[in-house]
Amino acid sequence: TFLPYQPSEAAAQELARNVPLLVGSTKTEFGPFNPANRETDMEKAKASLQKRFADRTDAYLAAVKKAYPETTQPADYLNIDINFRAGAIRQANQKAVSGAAPVYVYLFTWNSPVNDGMYKSMHCMELPFVFDNIARCEEMTGGGKEAYALADRMSRAWIAFARTGNPNHKGLPTWPAYTAANGATMLFDNACQVKA
Repeated sequence: TFLPYQPSEAAAQELARNVPLLVGSTKTEFGPFNPANRETDMEKAKASLQKRFADRTDAYLAAVKKAYPETTQPADYLNIDINFRAGAIRQANQKAVSGAAPVYVYLFTWNSPVNDGMYKSMHCMELPFVFDNIARCEEMTGGGKEAYALADRMSRAWIAFARTGNPNHKGLPTWPAYTAANGATMLFDNACQVKA
């Protein structure tokens, strides 16, 4: 009754044609909670990835290293989300059509220091940052200076988007609207940056 269409249906897309979209995910989503993703040996990590990617494993490893040059630990190759991220990109691609309202895509890559960094950038980790509620979630965010600084930047982006349909503000690098061709994505971390 209240939601007569799925977001991907043509009728829903037409209704939302002039409504800007802000969509994204976290870098590791549920990865940190799978004990198999805590691998410390690169050969074992590669063997695990071969079960998923077969003869594309080396290409996957190279793509991860290129996209995330800070990748150093075997677990870093295993934790990257392949479910939620794909859905966010699919939704952005459907919305980012000529003449429609703009789409802004983000990826939350900040790693929580709590429990020796075990949580990384898990599912919903960005929410205390979006709503600038770091103090209310210190058990997950650690409550450090970097967390507060990022929360300020992120919450101002969401406020700007709610007010104007554009998340840009002086505290962030220029965040271009996403298209399937440019792949523009804001990576939220201690140093925010846009990547394609």
